[in-house]
Amino acid sequence: AIADNLVNGSLAVQPGEMVVIGGGPSEIDLMAAIQVAVSKAGGQPVLTLNIPEANKRAVMETPVEHIEQLPTAGLLLSRITDVFINVGSIEDPGLFADVPEDRLAAYRHAGVPLARAFRNLNFRSATLGQTGGIPTAAYAKSQGADPEELQAIFWQAVAVSPDDLTKKATTVASHMTNGAEVRVTSEAGTDLTFKMDRYSARINAGRTADVKPASGPTNVWFPAGEAYGCVDTASANGELVVATTTFRGVKVKNLRLTFKNGRVAKMSADSNSEILEKLFDASSPNLKELSLLSLGLNPQSRSPTGSSYYSWEMGGMVTLNLGNNSWAGGDIDSDAALSLHVPGTTLSIGGVPIIKGGKLVN
Repeated sequence: AIADNLVNGSLAVQPGEMVVIGGGPSEIDLMAAIQVAVSKAGGQPVLTLNIPEANKRAVMETPVEHIEQLPTAGLLLSRITDVFINVGSIEDPGLFADVPEDRLAAYRHAGVPLARAFRNLNFRSATLGQTGGIPTAAYAKSQGADPEELQAIFWQAVAVSPDDLTKKATTVASHMTNGAEVRVTSEAGTDLTFKMDRYSARINAGRTADVKPASGPTNVWFPAGEAYGCVDTASANGELVVATTTFRGVKVKNLRLTFKNGRVAKMSADSNSEILEKLFDASSPNLKELSLLSLGLNPQSRSPTGSSYYSWEMGGMVTLNLGNNSWAGGDIDSDAALSLHVPGTTLSIGGVPIIKGGKLVN
């Protein structure tokens, strides 16, 4: 049923289309089911296997001069592929926590031309798994969540019909117009204002047919349920307080970012701020720019009891991105991006209340 929904419901694969199916060792059975569904729809399936442990070894052992080469294989594959289907999970949340930042930065720098090229490509893609991918016991434990509860919430949220999400997402996105002023506040101390950019907001209701990008790929993610748009990069001012965020398996507590004219002017945290400081130091300067606002709309997606698990699609979730937003139609082509989920906030756009205390208005 999952494979059929991805292939026929979300992506509407057509006869003759080339479909690349990617996943890890834990998803072999699902990838096989998707392969069969693609073939039955008349598509041409190609499977690619992602092996996280091998990825880490490659990062650690490959000479830097090789890491810095342009990843032409990915670019060439993207040019001839009609559809990408990605499924994945995290078995070891801290796998890359001890990798030197300069090595990861070399990979990111090498991939910038590829990210720019994506703006002119027209493939469709669907990804199963938002924050943390398809939930595993190891990932649930890292977030203080019961594995069975997290998995149950995940699949319930995946099952929400696109028809139930499209109308709400379209309504919210209609407020995210060029120059509309956004204010985000919270009891934790967030008080941040910024303006939406000229690029049209997009929705993720789980069907590529509902996404109308002016150019570039058409993407959806599951669980679905988002309205998102690019931010005027010079407009952000104020404080953003994030109680808990996880980066490469490391928890950062009470992260506080001060924005001035669109950029992070000051950063502090109660714990582990150094992991983010290393990221900023090794990345292009525009990683410090506030770049994107995403609002979660899925009524079945929520945090498990007592956990620190948050995801884009959760109803009433505010997510703010720093850095690269080219995938959403924006013009920030930073070699990195950072997503920060901020639960429990109150948000208005153009003076219209959208979220109050972490819950959608109406």
